[in-house]
Amino acid sequence: MLKFVFRRIINSIPIIILVMILSFLIIHIMPGDPVRTMLGDKASEEQIINMRKQLNLDKPLMKQFTIWIKDIIRFDFGESISWKEPTLIIIKERIEPTFLLAIIGTLLSTLIGIPLGILSAKQHGKLTEKCLSVLSLVSISLPAFWIAIIMIQLFGVNIRIFPVSGFHSIKSVGLLASLYELSLPGIILGIMHSGQIGRMTKTSMLEVMQQDYLRTARAKGVKEFYVLNLHGLKNALSSIVVVIGFSFASLLGGAIVIEQIFNIPGVGNLAINSILSRDYPLIQGILLFIALIFILINMLTDIICALINPKVRYEHE
Repeated sequence: MLKFVFRRIINSIPIIILVMILSFLIIHIMPGDPVRTMLGDKASEEQIINMRKQLNLDKPLMKQFTIWIKDIIRFDFGESISWKEPTLIIIKERIEPTFLLAIIGTLLSTLIGIPLGILSAKQHGKLTEKCLSVLSLVSISLPAFWIAIIMIQLFGVNIRIFPVSGFHSIKSVGLLASLYELSLPGIILGIMHSGQIGRMTKTSMLEVMQQDYLRTARAKGVKEFYVLNLHGLKNALSSIVVVIGFSFASLLGGAIVIEQIFNIPGVGNLAINSILSRDYPLIQGILLFIALIFILINMLTDIICALINPKVRYEHE
């Protein structure tokens, strides 16, 4: 197992290097002068020169990249132009609501998606499966802003059981109050991602249900509930974990639309604001952060799959 983990870490290094290169080049591949774009048309030549020096854009490209890499290794992601604060500190301040939202959304989507996927596989070819397939497709296809508007009107305006805007940190109001403020957007994300998890669960379960060991279990008189939920789900779980991990990573990277609608000060909201304000150092930091989150979650997902199913581990050795 240690050999598998080590190899998985080694395989992630080229991807991390590529992501760092792309994150660095984002300023240079944008059309026009990035400094003039950041400062606006009314900026003086002195301001432009000073900004170039601050961002090291007055140096050769390779020198800029070397300086940037050294700073990243020291966890120095640069200073935000708009906020006048270190980028890493700004991202750290915004990660709490995004992290809580990702946990709520992933937990709800898993609790909804896996049982529906198992039921859909059990009812394969019947009307129940077709109805569940339609619901899964609807949950995946509907735009986030449309679902958010409906849920806000229903649960925030008509019934008034959930708050519809803002977020207060755990430190200021406590864990339960913070989770309550994120409950409605968390439910929306859970519904949206449940369809994908449900479809993967159904596909994996249908494949597993054709295996001989399940037929043997039924022939021995094992109840169908245990055949599906104990033997079947256990062997289908590795594929499901991959989808759950990808869902969690995407939410942790920032649920941009939902955070904007509910005015949640998370990473997604920060990304939009940094783009609108043309804050390139902050955009670089957020891009690198999100990419590293995806790489880390993907690596952890592979390790969990190897623990669940040793066959995965042996295939890579």
